[in-house]
Amino acid sequence: MQDIKIKVNAKVNLSLDITGVRKDGYHLLDMLMTSVGIHDVIYACKSEENAVVMDGKIQGKDNTAFKALQALSEKFGVHMRVEIAKGIPFSSGMGGSSADASGVFYCAYKLYSLDVEELLPLALKVGCDVPYMIFGGAARVQGVGEEIAPLTFPMFHLVIAQKIPGASSKEIYACYDSIKGERGNIDDVLKTIDSGFKPFNVLEKSALTLCPAIEDAKIQLLKYTNTVFMTGSGSAYVGVFADEDSAKECCDSLEGMTFKAYTCTQNKGISEITV
Repeated sequence: MQDIKIKVNAKVNLSLDITGVRKDGYHLLDMLMTSVGIHDVIYACKSEENAVVMDGKIQGKDNTAFKALQALSEKFGVHMRVEIAKGIPFSSGMGGSSADASGVFYCAYKLYSLDVEELLPLALKVGCDVPYMIFGGAARVQGVGEEIAPLTFPMFHLVIAQKIPGASSKEIYACYDSIKGERGNIDDVLKTIDSGFKPFNVLEKSALTLCPAIEDAKIQLLKYTNTVFMTGSGSAYVGVFADEDSAKECCDSLEGMTFKAYTCTQNKGISEITV
């Protein structure tokens, strides 16, 4: 195999808790995550030199996908040209950068017959969501992203809305530490995941403190559903609906969003496309 084309799905955090902070400053997380049907498309081929092109623009060393590619080259001596067409909104908490990095690892695994288990430590160094997103689906993810326990959730009809890009994840975690954000309980959410669950995100207060305007997406979604939550470190909000028609009605009504979409949960993070 010389080339491959894949779809890499976004994720949403059905709930997000912070359980502590390591000595190195990394926050310990406890998250319920699921893939959703919003995706980037990645084409990769074997090459003599590494290159990442995103929406027609060559990316540098600060790009997460390029970091993944460089890590693969240093560890395994492989090289690829990677072309990414973005569909996941930026700065939304939907794991767009992690999705692209996970896609790079998946393409290398397929093109060079690498061992997935050997890729996971590298993936974790690139980003805490990257190992999970290689597999996707429903899962409880803990620690700094290294503990992944697959779960079975019902399919959810979702509307995802982003008013504007919010603050950076680094700023939001720092704000959480300074205001001593509240805690939640993932086990309580799991008990009711099949019937009227109540999601939470301990980073929401920090995200709103730094960028209050993002809350408009939440306010508009709450007109149509009582189950609304922020994903990741924001700035996108997610509304849960009983059926496709009511979700689409809500999505069509939203005003002033930089991104809005109806979607539903998916059982995997990556799928191949016939080239």
